[in-house]
Amino acid sequence: ATSGPITLDVVQGEWMSSSRAHISVAGTEVHMNGFPLRQHKVELNEDGTVSGVGRLWRLDCWAEDGAIQFRSTTFQNDMEARKEIWRRQDQTEAEKQRLLRYGGNSSFGELPSGYSSSKDAEDVALLTALVFQWREDDICNVRPCQVVPDFVNRAQTGLGVELLHFIAGSMREHGFRKRRGKEGHDIPVVVREPPDSACRAEALEVWKERVAEEEGFPPVQIGAEDEIFTSLGNGHFFQALNLYATEWPAINVDGIKYTVGEDADLADAISQGVPSIVLKSDTPRQVRTKIANLLNSKREFFWTLNDNGSVDVSKMEESMSKCSHFEWLSRGMDAIYVNCLVRTHLGIHDSKRIQM
Repeated sequence: ATSGPITLDVVQGEWMSSSRAHISVAGTEVHMNGFPLRQHKVELNEDGTVSGVGRLWRLDCWAEDGAIQFRSTTFQNDMEARKEIWRRQDQTEAEKQRLLRYGGNSSFGELPSGYSSSKDAEDVALLTALVFQWREDDICNVRPCQVVPDFVNRAQTGLGVELLHFIAGSMREHGFRKRRGKEGHDIPVVVREPPDSACRAEALEVWKERVAEEEGFPPVQIGAEDEIFTSLGNGHFFQALNLYATEWPAINVDGIKYTVGEDADLADAISQGVPSIVLKSDTPRQVRTKIANLLNSKREFFWTLNDNGSVDVSKMEESMSKCSHFEWLSRGMDAIYVNCLVRTHLGIHDSKRIQM
């Protein structure tokens, strides 16, 4: 169905949400990433149409290609409420071809050869094709003070302050893991935004608003005429570095500030930047959104930093290292849910950031 009343029958089955969560609906029961949402079931209006899912989402309308659009119940005003779009699993192929055509280059009208028909292989092939299509020629060292989250990342919800400090705490405990070949931190994907870019103005405005609302975020260090980079898949990583650059206080731990100390690799990342794949400023918003979603959902695949500082973006390898359930979930959740996940993981029950 693509139109008409959205009844209980319509929402049955498997869906992928815009925040990259796998949604399964059976009757009124809802599972997210395999976990039952016991307090959030499908709710109906008197006429049998769907009104929403518990206290998480209220139904809004049909979206393109038979997708269903919900609104977060965090906000009462629909103009402010965050969108959450559910798409059927079999809708992905048309979306892939539409994204690949944005560049106007017929050679990217099909997925690259050499991959199997598995879902992971198709997603990785699409990611590498889109990045290859819109990237700048060279890898660039990007300093964290130049970076703000791209507006499209994590379903437009921004970063989770709890996850940001969790990553910074891990750097303090284990040291900064500089990228060397296949080891170390991820190779970030960012978009270069010159001072006259409309996307720059929008991303900077949104991020400044969120920093003003949440004292746990590091201060913005960008001037009015500075070139910036917007992050598509490593926003928490860059802002965790900014916590150290500004010696910002830790949350959930009294009397602790993030300081570089004797970690030479951390000092180098802050002052000289980290090697990053840079996309051009005219990368379409729809392409940015897809790249951000794929980077978050395909965390087990990586690029290799060669000895000469280059990266072959057409080749990604799958990591065989173990990934905790916590880490896997944290890559696909929006800001509100990932904050809850981190607090649960750390056993934090008393926090002013807990939403009742």
